[in-house]
Amino acid sequence: MKNLLALGILLLLAGCQENVQPETIEQTEVETVRNDRVIDHNGEIENLELLHQFLKDTEDNKQSSLELTRYTIEGAPIYWRVEYQEGQYNIEVDNREDNFGSQNIENYQCGELNEDVTGSLTDYNFKSCEGGYEINLLSVTSD
Repeated sequence: MKNLLALGILLLLAGCQENVQPETIEQTEVETVRNDRVIDHNGEIENLELLHQFLKDTEDNKQSSLELTRYTIEGAPIYWRVEYQEGQYNIEVDNREDNFGSQNIENYQCGELNEDVTGSLTDYNFKSCEGGYEINLLSVTSD
């Protein structure tokens, strides 16, 4: 009888436990991604302060890096990684998840990152790139 009573109390206590599910790896990765990179959802920008810090670092000629995810209209992510070192920007663009793109990783080297303002639109463009390219990193509208 004592064993049955002890088992009943144990089950009662177990049922009163808060049912908290541990975060999955995917949830943790999404949260990390959202906090450590600039995210562009078709003009809705998150973590823009990371871009501003990167720009400040490069103005001070400090080695720095920036990660950015830009989403296509269809919702596919395109991942950018920009490294700045000794006056040179090394850019990696990974569009392997974009079914309408080239689905590969492209690398560029550029000498400048300019902030071009037109009205309420600010474009951050790489210039002086190998092959004569000009590459748009991000376009931001101000309210």
